[in-house]
Formats: sequence, structure tokens, C-alpha cells
Amino acid sequence: MIKICNHLFFVAGAMLVFTIKDASSSSFDTLAARQEAKPFYLRDIQIGDTTLPFSPASVVIMIISIVMLLRNLLGGPKSSAVASHILVDDTEDAKAKLTAMKKEINDFTKFKGAAQRYSKCPSGKASGGSLGKFTPGMMVPAFDKVIFDKESKVGQVIGPIRTNFGYHLIWIEERDLVE
Repeated sequence: MIKICNHLFFVAGAMLVFTIKDASSSSFDTLAARQEAKPFYLRDIQIGDTTLPFSPASVVIMIISIVMLLRNLLGGPKSSAVASHILVDDTEDAKAKLTAMKKEINDFTKFKGAAQRYSKCPSGKASGGSLGKFTPGMMVPAFDKVIFDKESKVGQVIGPIRTNFGYHLIWIEERDLVE
């Protein structure tokens, strides 16, 4: 089967070369014919007698790639935060339960213990509610708004905050705000 396909490609290629040669004079250059058969944006760039080994399309792609790379590298630093949370289901008494819990928590060790006991989020059971490091836009909007608000204090319990997942108590471990 592979031999048949190879033979078919060889025959098809030979027919293409003969067709191009028949289209003009007998001293027709096959390489030049192939170059002329390509759309202008895929042809090698010619400046006078010099032919550059790349096409306008590859130049455009290269420029776009460089611009995107520089934009990412030089786009400046972004705000970031490391936080933990306690998530409870959105029930009638959830807000009151978290408000009472907030009054009892005065350090991070107690917060982690409460997260392991009460949080419905898998991160709560495994690592004391830790969400790791994240930047704006990685969490739901209500959560982001509280975390990256200048008024929210680092090292204190914040909340209860309601999201589509339920109610949260949040502890901002560290935060780097960039204007």
C-alpha cells in the first residue's frame, strides 16, 4: 500500500513538473516555476538580484511573535496574592455560622484548623484552605475584589463573602499590589 502511494506521488509530481514546463519555453527553470506558482505572500522575498530565503508571510508571523513575546516579558509586573479560605454551602445559617467562626479565629493556625474541619472545598481538607499564589482574574470576581482591595488587611480574617460556590472566610497570607 505504501509503495503504491509513493508511486502515485512520484507520478503526480512528475506530471506537475511537465505541466509547468509545457506552459512556457523549453529552457524553463523548474525552481523559478515553482516560485512563480506560489501566491506572492509565500514566495521568497527578492530585493534586486538578491533572493532572501523567507517569505512575507513568515516575516509577518515572526514580527507578531516577537511583539507578543515582548509584550509578555515587558508587560510589567502583575498583582499577586497567596490566600486561604473556608468555604461553606449557601444555606440560611451559613453567614451567621461564618460570622461567629470569624470572631473565634485570631491567628493563622486556628484558621487552618477551622478550614480542615469545616470547609467544603477540597483544598480545605488537604492543606488548611490554601489556594496558593494567584493573580487577578484567576478567582471568581467577588473573591478577587476582596483579595485585591487595598482596604482588605493581610493577616486577618475577611468575610463572610458570598460567591456562586457558597460563603467564604478568607485569610490573605501575603499580597503584592501593583498599580
